[in-house]
Amino acid sequence: MGIKVGSGHLKGDNIEDLMKLIGPNFALINPKSVCGQVHLSQAATLADKAHLGKYNFSKDRSTELLLYLTAQRQISKAIKIAGLSSSSKEVAWASFSEVPKELSLLIESDDSLVSKVNFDYSSHGINDDNLTLDRKQKIIMTRTASLPVQSR
Repeated sequence: MGIKVGSGHLKGDNIEDLMKLIGPNFALINPKSVCGQVHLSQAATLADKAHLGKYNFSKDRSTELLLYLTAQRQISKAIKIAGLSSSSKEVAWASFSEVPKELSLLIESDDSLVSKVNFDYSSHGINDDNLTLDRKQKIIMTRTASLPVQSR
């Protein structure tokens, strides 16, 4: 089936209906915590590989994705950084199995929401204006990829 990722705007005001879709193989993410489509895809792939290789930190792929995406080891911190709130109007998502059919009823697809251009690099301590956006994104993605090898 393969991993699928995307992002979009909430069609209505009821985020609770969208939140009901969250499960072990489907994650909803604050798009501001994503540094481009490639970052989201990389984090999802790494989370999937962690589960396949049995070196995962969490029991669900959807939670594992948040850990990789935020380069955190604590689930509560990852959720605080990349989780949605009741006031969220935009979402990113990743599916490790079939994409829920209701998703297209609840969000209007917009891949521009996850962007290396609009990403807040300062939240990761990257404040050097001399670095290109591509370089900054590579730094974020290296941190994402290094999660399983960080000392505990």
